[in-house]
Amino acid sequence: MTLRLERTLEEQEGFHMVNMVENEDCCHIISEDVKNAVIIEGSPELGLIGNIVGWLLVEELQMDEIGHIESKYFPPLAVLYKGVAIHPFRIYSNNEVVLFLSDFVVPPSVTHDMTNVIVEWMERNKSKELITLNSVVVRKKTNGVVGVANNEGSLKRLGDLEIPILPFGNINGISGTLLTKTKTSNIPGSCLFAEILNQYPDPRAAASIVDVLNRMLEINVDVEPLIKEAEEIESRLKELANTVQGEQESPAYM
Repeated sequence: MTLRLERTLEEQEGFHMVNMVENEDCCHIISEDVKNAVIIEGSPELGLIGNIVGWLLVEELQMDEIGHIESKYFPPLAVLYKGVAIHPFRIYSNNEVVLFLSDFVVPPSVTHDMTNVIVEWMERNKSKELITLNSVVVRKKTNGVVGVANNEGSLKRLGDLEIPILPFGNINGISGTLLTKTKTSNIPGSCLFAEILNQYPDPRAAASIVDVLNRMLEINVDVEPLIKEAEEIESRLKELANTVQGEQESPAYM
C-alpha cells in the first residue's frame, strides 16, 4: 500500500524514472527511459560533424537533457554551456528522438564498453533504429552525404532516399562498433557520412547531414544557422589568406 502511494505521488508530480545501465569494466549510463525512439549518435570526429549536428538538433527540436554517460577513462573535462558546467557526454530527448551527444572523441580503449551500454539501453527501451553520424575526407565534394547500413532493409531505405552508398572501407570508432553491435541485436542501423575536405569544423557539411535527417525522420530542422556559420568561417579564412598573401608580397628592406 505504501509503495503504491509513493508511485501515485511520483506520477502526480511528473516523476521520470532514472535508470542505470552499467558495464563492469568502465562505463555506465544514468538516464531516464524513453521507449520506441529513434537513436542518433553524434561524436566529434573529423570535421566535428556529429557534434555540430547534435547541438543544432538540441536547439531546433527543443530536446531536454535526460541523462549522461560516465567513465573513469573519459578525459578530465567539463563542458560549459551558457556559463553552466555540464557532462561531456550527454543524452537528450524530445520523446521521439534520443540523442547521444559527446563533446570529445571517445578513446579507443573505452569504445567497446561504451557501445555495449548504449545498445543495452536501446534494447531495454525497444529503440526503433540507430543513426550514427560521421565524415569521410574527399579530394573534391560530390554528393555531400553517403551512407551505409547494418542490414538490407536499412540499406534499401537509404537507396529510396537517393543517398549514395559507400560500398567498401572501414568504419572506425564508435560509429563502427555501434553498427556491428546493433546488427547483432537486430536493431536497424545506418551511418551517414558527410563529405569533408580536411579535419577542420565544417558547418556546411553538417548542414547536408541535417537535410538527410529531415527526410529520414520527417522532421523540419532549419539548416540556415549552419550555412551562416559556414559563411562566417569561410569569410575569416579568406581574410586570413589575403593577409598572409599581403605579408608575403611586402618588400624586404636591408
